[in-house]
Order: sequence, then C-alpha cells, then structure tokens
Amino acid sequence: MPYGLYLSAAGANAQNHRLEVLSQNLANIDTAGFKPHLAMLQSRHTQAIEEGQSVAGQGTVDDLSGGVTIQPSVTQFEQGAIRQTGIRTDFAIRDNESFFAIERGGKQLLTRAGNFQFDSRGILVTPGGDPVLSNTDNEITIDPTLPYEVMNDGSVVQGGDRHLLKLVRPREAGDLSRVGDNLFESLTPVDEVPRQKRAVVNGALESSAVEPTGAMMQLIEASRVYEANVRMIQTQDEAMGQLIGRVLRQS
Repeated sequence: MPYGLYLSAAGANAQNHRLEVLSQNLANIDTAGFKPHLAMLQSRHTQAIEEGQSVAGQGTVDDLSGGVTIQPSVTQFEQGAIRQTGIRTDFAIRDNESFFAIERGGKQLLTRAGNFQFDSRGILVTPGGDPVLSNTDNEITIDPTLPYEVMNDGSVVQGGDRHLLKLVRPREAGDLSRVGDNLFESLTPVDEVPRQKRAVVNGALESSAVEPTGAMMQLIEASRVYEANVRMIQTQDEAMGQLIGRVLRQS
C-alpha cells in the first residue's frame, strides 16, 4: 500500500474511533452519574524511524508524521450537576471522588448513579437489580409494608434499625476499570469515606457529566476530519490509477 494511503487510512480509522466514543457520550446525556469517555490518539514516527533506518530530529523527510494510533479511552471524572428529584431513594454525592458500593456476582462494584429503589423483598437495589451495600458490607433491607425514613447522611432508618449507605474512594482514579452498566471495578483496595467527610444528598441525583454542546461540536469536527481523510484516500487512489494507466500505455 502506498504510504500516503496508509496515513490517510490510519487517520480515517482514528476519527471513526473518536466518532464512536463521542456518540456513546451523547447517548448517555440523560444517564444519572455517567462519566464521559475521552478518545486518546497518539502520533507516531514514520516507518523508517520505527524500523531504525533513520533517527528522529535530523531534519529529513522522515521527521514528518507517521500518522496516529488509537490508545485506550480515558474516563473523565468531573462532577455532574446535582438535580432534585423528590424521590426518597435517590442519592447524589457532592464530590467527584466518592462512589456508592454495590454487589454483583460476589464482587464489590462502584457507581456514581444513586437512582436506587426498594424491590418487592425490601432490598435496596440499582435499576439493574444489584443490591446496594451498607457500611457493614451487607444488603440494605427493610420491611416494605412499614414506613421508613431516609436521613441526610445517606442512611435508611426503620424502627430501631439504621442502614448507612457505603461510600468509598479509590486511591487513584486510574485504578478504576469500567465494567459496563455505568459501573466500575477498582483494581486496588478502596478506602471507606469517613462519616465527617460524607457529602450525600438524598432526594437528588447527579446528572450526566457530558456537556452536550461541546460533545456535539467535537462530533462535527471528527466527522469532517474523517471525511477529509476519506477524500484523500480517493484522491490518491485516482492518482495512482492514472499513473499506472500512463505507464501501461507507454510500455
């Protein structure tokens, strides 16, 4: 493949990846507690430099870009806006470091989405049916036929029983791995948030951290760059075809 075609194809592939990431972000504008992805692209050296046939910084044609490569996407953990819902079992965290702990398949997973509800058995669960954990690492269970209260510190009280939602903080944001369904798994131990540092708001939800206008502008930009790379592929293909045709006619 001619090198110019390779560069244009790599550029088109990179912009297509950006389009997929941005489209996923925009699709989650209304998802509570959603944290957007950031597509990561990295420039690369020309083939001659990568293969050791030349050295970077010599001021030759080999110092021209060798295109881009796609790197793993990064999660942006900015705080989303907190909106009141009036639903007692909705919870929001007023900082960008803490997470609610839930249980799935014997694993503790983390989420920023606090749109919880009590199921028919009286267990506090996520919309996907995963139990929400208390600070004692147990399910939060009440008698669904009796009244209960939700306190400002993120606890559920019924009779003499008090269940405090478990809040944890990973030691580094980079320790978190997405597992789908707006959930994260920490690859290292997490620390429970002390009571005096809990910033829980009940009757409210954290909105998606996706900024719609900015994401749409980036989507348009990525689409135009993708189209430019495709046009370059077509132009180079036509030029190559004309060149081959001339050579064949002269032979």
